[in-house]
Amino acid sequence: MGKVYLVSGDAGQRLGQSSVHDDDGWDAEVGTETESLLEENARLRALVVQLSQLVLKNVVEQK
Repeated sequence: MGKVYLVSGDAGQRLGQSSVHDDDGWDAEVGTETESLLEENARLRALVVQLSQLVLKNVVEQK
């Protein structure tokens, strides 16, 4: 299984492997889908952090 990236402090910081250990059957499919969603969520959060930093930087520079 791939690694799960969660945002805590630094955007996209690797916290470890997923907790799904059953690699066969329906549980594995659901676990893989959940893992993919968590990874996408972490990527989106990182983008939000970057966008927020850019907005704040530009607002401060305009004043």
